[in-house]
Amino acid sequence: MSTDVFNRVMVTNALSPMHVIEGLQGLVAADGLIGVMSSGQGSLGNNIRGGNDVYRASKAALNQLMRCHAARHADDARAFVLMAPGWIRTALGGSNAPFSVEEAVPKVVEVLLAQRGRPGLQFLDREGQPVPW
Repeated sequence: MSTDVFNRVMVTNALSPMHVIEGLQGLVAADGLIGVMSSGQGSLGNNIRGGNDVYRASKAALNQLMRCHAARHADDARAFVLMAPGWIRTALGGSNAPFSVEEAVPKVVEVLLAQRGRPGLQFLDREGQPVPW
């Protein structure tokens, strides 16, 4: 992969979400929730096949940056959730993905809303199950 592609994906998937969180977290209720779209491909523990290297690396970087953020805000009553929605039929996921956006989004929202009032950081899938770091 080229350095340009690597930098673009890292900025898009890791750095930019953190800029948004840092810039807008003051608008989130003190006991609210900050949810971030990660990916199961960002799991180091689940990476047994490789592939999609820069995407995987960017999501792993996002997860680490969120872990740093949560550690800096350990006394915060907000819930922090890294969401791994699964393989979804999108431009990125492709037409062979098993779930449509319409099928996935309600489950993602349900899982996120269930985390309100649970301070700390969690890495969850759309079923509300923990994803290995």
